[in-house]
Amino acid sequence: MPEHRQVCTHMTLKEINLIQSQLQQHKANHGQFTIEVARLELLSTETHVKLRDLLRFSGLGTNQKGSEDHYLQALQDIARLKKLTFLGERPSLLYNLRSDQVASHLGLGSLYRDQHLFGKALEHLTQAHDLTQELIRVEDSPGQQDRLGVILTTHGEILNRRGQLQISGHNIPGDSRTALDKQQRAVRIFHQLEQTTSGPLRDLTLRKLMETLISTADTLETLELYEESQAAIQAAQAIGKRAQREDNTSHLHLHQRIAACTKNTMDARR
Repeated sequence: MPEHRQVCTHMTLKEINLIQSQLQQHKANHGQFTIEVARLELLSTETHVKLRDLLRFSGLGTNQKGSEDHYLQALQDIARLKKLTFLGERPSLLYNLRSDQVASHLGLGSLYRDQHLFGKALEHLTQAHDLTQELIRVEDSPGQQDRLGVILTTHGEILNRRGQLQISGHNIPGDSRTALDKQQRAVRIFHQLEQTTSGPLRDLTLRKLMETLISTADTLETLELYEESQAAIQAAQAIGKRAQREDNTSHLHLHQRIAACTKNTMDARR
């Protein structure tokens, strides 16, 4: 794990221990589930998500047992808290708790993707997608749309990988067609978000849009739609070049080139 992530992980663990200590103290003093306990429980869950993400990003699925354990523990904690009448009577707290639930399912889906456990990955991504749709119906927001775009992109990527395996086995690539539908929907979401955001958030949205376009190009290639695949790659390149013209300090152009090179390397290994 890189040094800066080791530092972040250590600080996050200290933060979790502090929150747990505060929770125990508050429960000892009051002996009941209060609004302060609810706040600390939610803060603990969110901090666990942060820790799990740090662990997951540290090794691309090769040494992340700790991350998986934390994600699964969080889902257990969330299931326990959702049963409490106290939270059910407070929609804003329940909304935040369900957002953490989505983050845990998305994290597990991405973790299992990196480990090539596609069945388990799709199971958690489907739950993340359905929960996000429910949250959007309650209260739509750019943050929820952004997360939906990430879920659709990741889901599509996994389906396409499975579709590629089906092609090698001479089966109909239905997974890749479903993947394309999800990725194209994600492209539309990020296009819409890009038009309504600015500053660092816009750069982050454009980065996700480029990644989705490159992932979409891969799916189009699997389906032997070569002209459409090339068009998606060119669209990703255009975003990087435009960002460089607008701001010569932007790293989007470099990020696009790295992502494209990574795709070429993966293609060569097939």
